[in-house]
Amino acid sequence: MIIIGLTGGLASGKSEILKFIKKQKIPTHDSDKVVRSLYNNSSKEFVKYLKTIGLKKAIKTKKINKKIIRKEVLNSKTKLKKIEEFIHKKVKKSRDSFIESNKKNKKKLVVLDIPLLFENKLDKICNYTLLAHSPIKIRIQRALKRKNTNLNIIKKLIDLQISDKIKIKKSDFIINTSKKKSYACKQIKEIIKKIKKSNNL
Repeated sequence: MIIIGLTGGLASGKSEILKFIKKQKIPTHDSDKVVRSLYNNSSKEFVKYLKTIGLKKAIKTKKINKKIIRKEVLNSKTKLKKIEEFIHKKVKKSRDSFIESNKKNKKKLVVLDIPLLFENKLDKICNYTLLAHSPIKIRIQRALKRKNTNLNIIKKLIDLQISDKIKIKKSDFIINTSKKKSYACKQIKEIIKKIKKSNNL
């Protein structure tokens, strides 16, 4: 089974690419979806963990306030590291289960959406890596349109990731997401076709 790792920086258009890949009937694993589920479901385990690492005030009537957590962890490397440990463990469990299930079902090709693909050295589990890429100015403009964000937060989040320059060098394929969505979709189709052809799929 060929494993493709998809990554991209903040507001790089990675989510839209993943949606398109899903439409091509290729099995995909969405790391962001697992993380959203963790916050939205507010499991007892997660709530308890947040209390132990000093994020008790982020819990409001058994619900988790992600905005408060983001503010806290962006100002504390210790808290950031601790919450990442918990989240990455949960995402890994989900991802491993996804890979195993698709191997059993004899799927020939799967895509893993991993925001911190290179940062966490997860490119090692992939046969190919895809990078969603746009110039930093475009990404910042996109990010500013999102709710509960500002330029200071955006810059801090970007600084947590390795530079695009390094990601480009490490990636097997680059998807230019600075133009129309149709242009990015055309690139994806060509990349998938090339990978399938190279592996006789």
